[in-house]
Amino acid sequence: MKKNLLVLTTTIILFGLTGFAWGQDPGIPDTLYVICYDSCHVSPPPWEVHFLLLVTHDVPDPAQDSVSGIIIPLKVTHTNPTAYCSLTSERNTMSYSDSVNSIFRHFGGRENYMMSLYENGLGEDWGTKVLNLTEDDFWLSVAASGQNDQLWGPGSQVLLVTMTLLVEDTMTVCIDTNSFPGVLDLQFAAGILPTYTYIPQHNMPVCAKIRSGQRGDVNGDGFIDLADVLFLVSYLYKDGPAPDPLEAGDVDFDGDIDLGDLLYLVNYLYKGGPSPGCP
Repeated sequence: MKKNLLVLTTTIILFGLTGFAWGQDPGIPDTLYVICYDSCHVSPPPWEVHFLLLVTHDVPDPAQDSVSGIIIPLKVTHTNPTAYCSLTSERNTMSYSDSVNSIFRHFGGRENYMMSLYENGLGEDWGTKVLNLTEDDFWLSVAASGQNDQLWGPGSQVLLVTMTLLVEDTMTVCIDTNSFPGVLDLQFAAGILPTYTYIPQHNMPVCAKIRSGQRGDVNGDGFIDLADVLFLVSYLYKDGPAPDPLEAGDVDFDGDIDLGDLLYLVNYLYKGGPSPGCP
């Protein structure tokens, strides 16, 4: 109850100011995307699983349409009744100095908008940030409340939050919108005053099967490294043993095991390319 009252009070302060009016987002609809970054794991469980919250936003009129506040209430569910899937405050902090656990950290090769505002040293990072967690609830309210706070600018799938779950075993994890009746629906606020609030488009519910095993681990030792490159070279060109399972060698998901898979693996290991997925 105390958590709900805190969130409700904060929401009223941030989004219930005099002059607010519900409105429709002009131009290209703003969208909140949720994606699972790492559904497959080569190490034994429990696993850290990361869901990224990405914002696509256009700005027809910067003074009127730049995002100045965001409320994101999410519910986490899963399909394994004998195992845990938990949000913890230790793995989801709001500290800019916590490069490992901050929800605002740069992650997966993506630049976090909030962290970048903080790092520029101009005092433009958003002054109001409230995060409330339970084992399966994620409540985030952020607002550009300071005089120098930089409003959210245009961009496609810009990283807002990295949400970290601790998952005990194989399961399907789903993220969906949640609400506090009449107040805490997913919503954005726009404009300097701000001018209006609106509900952005989104892609939820988003479900990901969390499991072990990974394409690219072609020698089956639990790691993806140079040994896998050499194993694949041996299989393709020297009549060496096949990957087990065979799908582990189809690194680029095109249905064949060939030079393309070898190049994909080298690109991942040494050039910052995308990671392989599940077999």
